[in-house]
Amino acid sequence: MTFRWYPWIVTAVLALGFAHPAAAQDEEVMPEVSKRTSYDKTTPDDTDVARSREQFKRAISASPNLELPGAVDPDQYRVGPGDVFQVSVWGGISRSMVLEVGPEGTIQLPTAGTMKIDGLLLRQVRTDIIARLRPEFRGVNIDVRLLRPRRFLAYVTGQVRSPGSIPASGASRAADVVLMAEPLESASQRHIEVIHRDGSREIADLELFLRTASQTLNPWVRDGDVINIPSASSWIHIQGAVSRPGRYELGTRDSLNTLLMLGGGLVPAADTTRALFVRWLDSVRSESTWVDVGNVRTGVFNPALRNGDRLYVYFIPQFEVTNEATVLGEVRRPGIYPILEGRDRISDVLGAAGGFLTGADLAAIRVRRENRRTQEDPELQRLLRLARRDLTNSEYDVLQTKLAGQRSEYRIDWSRLQSEPDLDLLLLGGDIIQVDRVINSIRVDGQVRRPGILSYRPGLRLEDYVRASGGFSERAWRNKIRVTRSVTGQTFLAKDVANLDPGYLIWVPEKADVTFWDQARTVLAAAAQVATVILAFNSVNR
Repeated sequence: MTFRWYPWIVTAVLALGFAHPAAAQDEEVMPEVSKRTSYDKTTPDDTDVARSREQFKRAISASPNLELPGAVDPDQYRVGPGDVFQVSVWGGISRSMVLEVGPEGTIQLPTAGTMKIDGLLLRQVRTDIIARLRPEFRGVNIDVRLLRPRRFLAYVTGQVRSPGSIPASGASRAADVVLMAEPLESASQRHIEVIHRDGSREIADLELFLRTASQTLNPWVRDGDVINIPSASSWIHIQGAVSRPGRYELGTRDSLNTLLMLGGGLVPAADTTRALFVRWLDSVRSESTWVDVGNVRTGVFNPALRNGDRLYVYFIPQFEVTNEATVLGEVRRPGIYPILEGRDRISDVLGAAGGFLTGADLAAIRVRRENRRTQEDPELQRLLRLARRDLTNSEYDVLQTKLAGQRSEYRIDWSRLQSEPDLDLLLLGGDIIQVDRVINSIRVDGQVRRPGILSYRPGLRLEDYVRASGGFSERAWRNKIRVTRSVTGQTFLAKDVANLDPGYLIWVPEKADVTFWDQARTVLAAAAQVATVILAFNSVNR
């Protein structure tokens, strides 16, 4: 709705407090102004004042608050029907006028007639209005500002869930309208066509706009614009050392540098000296070219892209990788130490840790290393599912070898390492060196009369520790005694262990239960085998 605001209406509104608060200070000035202007020759009655107040209130309530992305740029905003302006005059006189652009794109200036401003930039409209009012208001200051942007309809077609008219404002851009129409997954984000009423066209590239924040890729929407969103059909790819590797829609003016921007730019670990650019010559043939990424970013080599082009950006090996080893236990400064793989050894890290404490077990320093194999061994899994009786001898040997390869803990004797430098292991990142306290004890368990832990004494044999534990019980299986090492956890038959060290476990197993029938079956089976051999020998001699 268009309102013609006569000076006496404005005076009544200001007196009632509905205009801008700053204008309320001019209440006492307005009567004097009416005497000094040639067009204020009548005095409104109470009915006209009340009617004008209601019209003003309806005009304000009919214009909902707009959510603007920021201040309106007068060099980009184009004026159209529905825009509301405020004209302020101050100095020798004070005046405030609210003007709305009518459906025909014109405004009515008091004492200055009709003025067509549809489609003009806001700065130009401001200049023209001031120039038109200057002869009527001499010796005063005049300012024109946009009080409220207009609302209008734009139309969205193509690959959207809600095609049709979409409400917009004079401060709306293509992205605002497109998102309200809910684009489909197949919708193009880089070839959105904005068709203006005068027949001119602009292309909105919303994906690149979201990546680079360039507003030139997100054009303004005008009254009655038609925004057509086609399907995405052409693609380019970037992989490797970029922030957002993946597939992107091909734009109309894309170059290799544009692809880098779509990918979010290079990560710090990217190798800028070599990248692989792959282009399809036809449906089955492609060509690969090594390019300098630095030249791409500076424009020295920046070809236009085609459908299917791919760029592979590689990482710098071991970029800012700090390998660390951990020292725990009986050392002066336990903790985490940086190492250089291929150079630092156990002795280097233990030296950095300040050496050993008094109670350290130097004969059993343990190194735990992470198993870096990422894939399971299918052959090992197969062998583990079989019972020992189902394994051939060669399969059992393979199983033992593979299990040994899976071991992640090693024992190191510090005294031997001093005399044999080859035992000074090269460390890898993640290695843990454990220096335990000396355990001066031997544990005896199983079929002995008093199982328990005994003090270790150098030179004592296994029989001595069994005797100290009360000797064998009646069910002890003396030929199957086993010894388990404290550090490695390996278990051996007692006859294969020459010397006992602190922390060893002596295990005396129990005899297996054998019934009379078990013994009888064994004897009969042996007799049958002997008889078979005798019969075979006799048949050969005949």
